Amino acid sequence: MPPAQKAIALGGKYAGKEVPKDINPVTKHGVDMIAGTGLIAVAKDNLPRVGITPGLTVSFAEIELDTETGKFEIKDMLCVVDCGTVLHPLGLGHQIAGGNVMGIGLAHLERHVYDPKLGIPTTQGIERSKPPTYLDVPAEIRWGAVDKPDPQNPVGVKGVGEPVEGSGAAAITSAISDALSGHLFNRTPVSLDMILNHLNKRPQAHKPLQINTV
Repeated sequence: MPPAQKAIALGGKYAGKEVPKDINPVTKHGVDMIAGTGLIAVAKDNLPRVGITPGLTVSFAEIELDTETGKFEIKDMLCVVDCGTVLHPLGLGHQIAGGNVMGIGLAHLERHVYDPKLGIPTTQGIERSKPPTYLDVPAEIRWGAVDKPDPQNPVGVKGVGEPVEGSGAAAITSAISDALSGHLFNRTPVSLDMILNHLNKRPQAHKPLQINTV
């Protein structure tokens, strides 16, 4: 039995077949889509607040996808953040843009492929896992901020570095899904071959646990 299938067999309650009853229905739906593809642990966040409140972000993206080549262009992108008091608007704008660019790479370009038997990476060169360049991102990533002080911080701020990457990636994968009439790939990055295989009703080239999974 290959290591990936053995790990899933040994997973038991971590195979995604069993979930806590108190999780959100949206979370349960997400677990159902990836159940059986790897080891999955899910729980509701019941941790008490201790004075460190994470910033929250939401990103939106509009793309134009060519169904013959699988390539797409990001036509517009917007991100709104709840980071507490805005101390430096210019710096915040650059941080938001940078995080969304990283999200574009996570969603579409930076692919890590592993040997299913040995577990060693096969994408060892940067040309095989390319980060975004100027040609891969929109000319402008628009942004906004709630600008409401956080009462648990002495100056009313929240950290908002990494959340932007997650919302940026989610915006791109959601836009791809919308362009493909709602089809979800359940993993990132969504590469050209994955899009083309879906459009031509062909099986995907990868196996469970062989590429990045979110």
